[in-house]
Amino acid sequence: MIKVNLLKDHTAHVRKSFAAPKASRIGLIFLAIAVLSAGAMGFWTIRVQRQVQTGREEREKLRREEARLQVLKKEIDKFEKLKQARQSRIDVIEQLKAAQTGPVLLLNNVLQSIPRDGALWLTSLTQQAERIKIIGFTQHTEVIPDFMTNLINCGMFQSVDLELIESQKDSSSKFSLVCISGKKTQAE
Repeated sequence: MIKVNLLKDHTAHVRKSFAAPKASRIGLIFLAIAVLSAGAMGFWTIRVQRQVQTGREEREKLRREEARLQVLKKEIDKFEKLKQARQSRIDVIEQLKAAQTGPVLLLNNVLQSIPRDGALWLTSLTQQAERIKIIGFTQHTEVIPDFMTNLINCGMFQSVDLELIESQKDSSSKFSLVCISGKKTQAE
């Protein structure tokens, strides 16, 4: 009979040798290229994702800015219409002012010549050719020379003369001025 010892013999230490894998240089080069390519692709993917995210953020920012500009454009259009309406009104007023002749121009100049700080009111204004007679009342006679100076300075009259001053019972004074017109202001 043959006996076979199936138990491992511990007395002899025999080193087992494994088959060493042999790597070829071409395989290592291909592996290195594959790893570098995978790394480059990963880096490129991350970079593209960041650019896409930055582009989206920029797009949203530009959309908000466009919305804000549209609101401003509507406001500008509204103000432009308002400006045009006011400008057309100003043009009409200036056309009317330029077209003033005769009595209207005469009255405007006389009214603008009345001193602001004096109590002066006019009761009559008559015109005969180039001679204009202004009659009025005042409580302070010292405003009459200011009124006369303003009439001369308006450029419509060649001369302004005081015709009379009468004191009234109610502490007012009646005055009369005679003006010679330098412009043709005949009544229409």
